[in-house]
Amino acid sequence: YNRTKQKGGSMPYSANRLSLRVEVSDEAWGSDASFVRLRGRAGWIGSAGDNHRFVTRVDGGAILMETLRSLPPSLRFFAGGDNSIRGYSYETVSPRNDEGELTGGRYMLTGSLEYQYRLSGNWWLATFTDYGSAWDDTPDWVQGVGAGVRWASPVGPVSLDLAFGLDQPGGGSGFQLHFSLGPEL
Repeated sequence: YNRTKQKGGSMPYSANRLSLRVEVSDEAWGSDASFVRLRGRAGWIGSAGDNHRFVTRVDGGAILMETLRSLPPSLRFFAGGDNSIRGYSYETVSPRNDEGELTGGRYMLTGSLEYQYRLSGNWWLATFTDYGSAWDDTPDWVQGVGAGVRWASPVGPVSLDLAFGLDQPGGGSGFQLHFSLGPEL
């Protein structure tokens, strides 16, 4: 199920999106694994006057099966990146195996809150915080914060963000540069 509503052109002053997905597989159908995979996304854009916008997003999922060992990594959950938790590289928020390799999680939940202020014309400044995790048994929540610039182009918003991951493993540098083009939800 997918539903999107918006008003206001390439940088809408009002918008909302809801997406729900259920995937089912069974070994009786020739699959390598039997599972049910649930995924949901919701987002909202609102405005206060002509110069203030708010963007929120929530994304979650769960895999229902006994063990993930037979499930390919492409079906497991990872977080991090432009449309997930900024301040972390793409899909680097995930459980790790004994060798330190990312394995993907059984569950995932992320959220984002962003405030945008119009500088002039089609140019906006943004500040944001993202929070979430992908996990098997116990979530290891991480947070990213940052600021960016938005340009309301004719084909949709063009975003450039500088984000900092507050919970980097090993105390490494958490600065990431994120670029995106297209709808914010």
